[in-house]
Amino acid sequence: MPVDIKELTEGWLELESDPGLFTLLLEDFGVKGVQVEEIYDLNKPLDSPVYGFIFLFRWVEERRSRRKVVEQTETFVKDEDVVNNIFFAQQMVPNSCATHALISILLNCPTIHLGETLQRLKAHTHGMSPENKGWAIGNTPELACAHNSHAMPQAKRRLEKSSGVSTGRFTGEAFHFVSFVPIGSRLYELDGLKPFPIDHGPCNDQDWTDKFRNVIQDRLDV
Repeated sequence: MPVDIKELTEGWLELESDPGLFTLLLEDFGVKGVQVEEIYDLNKPLDSPVYGFIFLFRWVEERRSRRKVVEQTETFVKDEDVVNNIFFAQQMVPNSCATHALISILLNCPTIHLGETLQRLKAHTHGMSPENKGWAIGNTPELACAHNSHAMPQAKRRLEKSSGVSTGRFTGEAFHFVSFVPIGSRLYELDGLKPFPIDHGPCNDQDWTDKFRNVIQDRLDV
């Protein structure tokens, strides 16, 4: 059956922040042996292998503009070879940030069983720019269908009432999801609403989760 690309990119729905829902979404993607767990205490020991973290926060444009832009700009990774050869995708489609956050971790972890859809996406987008990677996510029917199958009922009703015309990448999202993942012995922050990945410095398999905790604690103290 032909797929209407315009319908795909304008029809993504907002998802609730629920670790159980995210685990079901991973299963729908074809991922095996991975689950999402919610963390309430940053100091609590982590027993299971950790592939990455997703930081959830309420999206407030005014607050975003007041954040430490200078410090973050200094740690942006702008080397095209580095950026294009990790999986960093700009969010080109509204309401897709939850799926973006999951994929940003999954496709940067070589030991995870991705399943056919994500393995194909990883191979197809290898070496692409962040913008093109973002369009590739938005235009993958299997991802859009899996994502929307877990949408909140009110999100579906809003889409049915709307004209289908989107005003931009930020449309409809009250919350935003950002991924933190170790890649090549460095801790990266992958935010699809930023132009580049953010490098938080060197880490190893033993201490990268501690480095993540420090980054988040500093941010919460701002």
